[in-house]
Amino acid sequence: MARVMIVDDHPIVRDGLKTYLSLQADLDVVGEAADAAEALAQARASRPDLVLLDLRLASGSGLAVLPALRALRPPPRVVVLSSFLDATAVHEAMRLGASGYLLKHVGPGTLVDRMRAALRGEIVLDTAAVEALARPSASPLASLSAREREVLACIVDGMTNKQAARALGITEKTVKTHVSHLLAKLGVRDRTQAAVLATAERDADP
Repeated sequence: MARVMIVDDHPIVRDGLKTYLSLQADLDVVGEAADAAEALAQARASRPDLVLLDLRLASGSGLAVLPALRALRPPPRVVVLSSFLDATAVHEAMRLGASGYLLKHVGPGTLVDRMRAALRGEIVLDTAAVEALARPSASPLASLSAREREVLACIVDGMTNKQAARALGITEKTVKTHVSHLLAKLGVRDRTQAAVLATAERDADP
């Protein structure tokens, strides 16, 4: 029996998925989580074979936890189950090791079929996700808000959170929140990687 974990910050979604998956003789829901930190803790404890991962979590982007999930041994298959489609997010999810990208309007029967396919090692994609992958990926920097870009510029300049807060006229706590969000959106682990990415893109501009 395949062990499944559900990561979604909406209890009604988690409950609905658990109810339907409980009817499947070959699938067992062994854990659920509402945010990235809880997801990683639950995954370490329950060792799922497959994780259904929403990208928009209350604590930030699900992309932030995807590499850590895939780094577990043995690594679970991770299928993104999202209510929105963004070409950059699709590219980034697949780059980080996702086994698929499905939209929440998928029928329950189709979802289970796709989960079983992912467990067999197949890549499972919504038709719209396939079309998104066929298009060139936009720069991940394009997903940043204006304020996140300002904070990233401060990081590139070597500023601490406290220095960035003074420069931008906001609180240090707000800076920390923006840093967390932009790291998740860029799919990088730390400030150094974010600075390297931003610098590389800037230098690549004609």
